[in-house]
Amino acid sequence: MKSLPPGWKDNQQAGKTRLPLAAQVFPVADALDKDLRGTLRMIKDAGYDAAEFFGGLRYAAKDVRKAMDDADLQIAGWHTPWEYLAPEFIHSTVSYNQVLGNQYLVVPWRSDEVLETRESCLRFAAELTWVSDVLAMYGMVTGYHNHAKEFHPTRDTGELPWDIIAQNTPSTVIMQNDIGNGMHGGGDMMGLLKKYPGRGTTVHVKPFSHESRNTFFDDANCVINWDEYFDVCRNVAGVRWYIIEYLNHEKFPGDPMKGLAESAKWFRERA
Repeated sequence: MKSLPPGWKDNQQAGKTRLPLAAQVFPVADALDKDLRGTLRMIKDAGYDAAEFFGGLRYAAKDVRKAMDDADLQIAGWHTPWEYLAPEFIHSTVSYNQVLGNQYLVVPWRSDEVLETRESCLRFAAELTWVSDVLAMYGMVTGYHNHAKEFHPTRDTGELPWDIIAQNTPSTVIMQNDIGNGMHGGGDMMGLLKKYPGRGTTVHVKPFSHESRNTFFDDANCVINWDEYFDVCRNVAGVRWYIIEYLNHEKFPGDPMKGLAESAKWFRERA
């Protein structure tokens, strides 16, 4: 994808629209297992427009859809384990997500072994392309979410796995940029949003500090230039969902929902 859809930049300008904010539910997974509907309502009350789920399909699809509708939440994607996209399971995974009305099936991680060499990265990229082709028949897309390893050079060629995957998959494959995770691995995450325009359909907004993993978005030690970040997201990356996955046991001990709520408050005031 060389450019953004017509009018997309205008639609993403601060002050012209309420930027679409989703919560990744991982930080509140325990509460979700105990009370699906109540927890989703709390996510809505915390200031979110949508939720992104993760992991195995452990809830009945109709129950998730009903709970989301009752909470007035949209679905911003599902972090789908790689095995659920294998040839023998992909069609049942599609059926599940059709019930939810979910378009985005993002692979949340691959092992260090998969990211070790150019050859192994190319193999994964080819498999991801096959997944993309299958999902396209159902109006769905796949993507890949980064941690830190994607920005450690491959053992054989010294390339970044992120680049190999991005350059050998269709432009419709989301490169889900997690800025905090990537900066922990030394990645130039802002530069990569610019390098692959239009491929940041969904992004994870996460703070980063060289000093502490417990930093908050507006802490003095958070080194991310948020003005630049939101400008790139609006004008280059093609972001449709900003997703917050914030879990900090030091700042919000025993209360991950408060961490999500404070993150949403920061986002609404800042973006």
